[in-house]
Amino acid sequence: MKKKRYLPFGYQMIKGQYEVVPEESKLIQKIFHQYLAGISLQRLAKNAEETGLKFRENANGWNKNMIARILDDERYWSGEPFPTIISRELAIKVTHLRRSKAMPESPIRFLLKKTTCPQCGEHLSRNSKDFPRIFWECKKCGTRFGPFSDEDILKAVSQKFLNLCRNPGLAEEMESLDNKLSLKVTRLTHEIDQTLNQRQVEPEKALSLILECAAEKYRVCQMGRLDHRTWIIQEKLKEHSEDKEMDRQLFSQIIEKVILEPKGSVKLQLINEKII
Repeated sequence: MKKKRYLPFGYQMIKGQYEVVPEESKLIQKIFHQYLAGISLQRLAKNAEETGLKFRENANGWNKNMIARILDDERYWSGEPFPTIISRELAIKVTHLRRSKAMPESPIRFLLKKTTCPQCGEHLSRNSKDFPRIFWECKKCGTRFGPFSDEDILKAVSQKFLNLCRNPGLAEEMESLDNKLSLKVTRLTHEIDQTLNQRQVEPEKALSLILECAAEKYRVCQMGRLDHRTWIIQEKLKEHSEDKEMDRQLFSQIIEKVILEPKGSVKLQLINEKII
C-alpha cells in the first residue's frame, strides 16, 4: 500500500490504524542515538541520504532541517496516537542536548579560562546542565557553589575592574622595590666574605651561605620583574580612567585570574600577582 506522506516519517496507515514502517523506524532510532553521540545534523542528513529512504514522497534528498524535525517530533515517543518508536528516556536526553545547543552564548565566556577556586587556586568549571541555574565546580578539591547567573558574575567582575581603572594605585605592591631589596643580600655577602677569609674555611658553611645568597638575589630579581609589570599595568590603565564599560582586551592583558567566592563576589589577581 502506498504511504500517505502527510503522516510523520516512520509511520503508515493500514486499515485505519497507524503502524510503524520498520526500515524508517530503524533510521529514526539511529538518528537519535548518533545525535546523542555527537554526530552533526549535516552528517546525519548525509547518512540518511545514503539509505535511499525519502523523508517525503516529493523530497529531493535529505537536509539538516529534516533531521532537526525528526529529533524535535514528540510523536515518536508520546505514544498517542502513534506507536512509540523512541523511548522516553532517550527522547529526554536528546531534547536536553538540543536545548543546551540552542542556548545563547554565555556573556562570560571570556572569563572562563581565568576563573579559579578560592580554596585551592585551581581552575573552576562552569556547570550549566541545570540552565539557567549555573553552578561552579573545582575538580581538584571538590568545591561547588552557586547557583549564580552569568549576568551577576559579569556585573561583579565589571564593577571590580572599573574600580581598578579609576584607581590605578590599587595595582601597586604594599612595599616599594627599595624596601624589598638588599638588606638580606648585603648581610649574606658580608658573611660569605668573612667565612672565606678565615684561616680554616668551612666548606659546608660557605656553600650554604652562597646558595642562600643566590636564592635571595633571584627573589630580588623576581620582585624587580613584578615591579615592571606594575608599571605596565598602570600605564595601560591611564587610558581607561573614564571607562563606563569593561574593556575586554585590557582585561585579558592585565588580569591573571578571577577568584570566584562562594557567595558570588570576586577577587582579581593582576599579572604582578597583586590581588584586589
